[in-house]
Amino acid sequence: MENQLTVSVLMPVYNGQDYLRPAIESVLNQTFKDFELIIVNDGSTDNTQAIIDSYDDPRIVCIAQQNQGVAKSINNGLARARGKYVRRHDADDISTPESLQIQVDFLEQHPEYVMVCNQSAFMTVSGKVAWKYRVPPNKFFAGRPYVDLSFDDFPLDKASPVVHGTACYRRKEVMELGAYRTQFIVSEDNDLWIRLLEKYKIAVLNNCTYLIRIHPSSATHRHAHKIAHFRRLLVEYSQQRRSIGSDPIMRGEPVEPPPPPPDPSAAQPAPANGKRLRDDLRYIYGLMLNAGDYPQVRRIAAEILRDGWKVPATYKLLLFPLLGDRLVQAGVKIKRIFRK
Repeated sequence: MENQLTVSVLMPVYNGQDYLRPAIESVLNQTFKDFELIIVNDGSTDNTQAIIDSYDDPRIVCIAQQNQGVAKSINNGLARARGKYVRRHDADDISTPESLQIQVDFLEQHPEYVMVCNQSAFMTVSGKVAWKYRVPPNKFFAGRPYVDLSFDDFPLDKASPVVHGTACYRRKEVMELGAYRTQFIVSEDNDLWIRLLEKYKIAVLNNCTYLIRIHPSSATHRHAHKIAHFRRLLVEYSQQRRSIGSDPIMRGEPVEPPPPPPDPSAAQPAPANGKRLRDDLRYIYGLMLNAGDYPQVRRIAAEILRDGWKVPATYKLLLFPLLGDRLVQAGVKIKRIFRK
């Protein structure tokens, strides 16, 4: 490949004007310099293209296309990439400055690994970071500098420990495997990771160098009803490949379509006169507190109180994150002592 670079950073975007600029700048400000940034504008109808055009940086390569979806957009970027390694990056997230350097160093020193990814922390709409809330959580590493990914890390009831935006892989091996399979409307990344695992090693580094922005228009929110369906399929397909050497896509068979989205009214029952415990908001409430995003904290707390002010557990839900882990753990120990 002519003029090969070390890394091609690949960033697909669709109507990403709200958060695209900080995402681009977090890549351009990397301490590692031998890279190109390929931005695939997937038919955006907002100011996405104007934001891309505002940068006069030779490292930026823009592919403007009609809307084709995430998997096809990434594959189009892969076809143009000149890097030995390809690093994915979402258009609403942020990488810390040393992110690329850490990954390149690992892959250069460990040729037996086809891919490496990093731990991520969550970030609010306003850019405040909840460093306590991470994917994968700290206990996943058990103090180790990195963990080898395994098939057991893809259970149907839990999220994958691989955050797509942190994935840095060897382009040649991914292209030889057929890149991303567009039959997967969502979870196209996990399908690729499992196919890679069937032949190579993947490492998850114990370095938190990526910030995932939480907002209502993120892909996870938009496609939540489809994710469980395709996660089940990718596990079943992997089992078939390992047992009989092929899966339905390889055999040219149709892929089972996802079920229709659930009825919003059924998913969110109306408040029952202050008697509904909003346990579904526990995680995001704690996350916003940890991030110090107090306007969001007040908004979520008001919703929790509105629906559950008659339920005693509501006040524990609101109070315990305010006290902090140490105080809560101390209180639990004291309670146990008095019980004995």
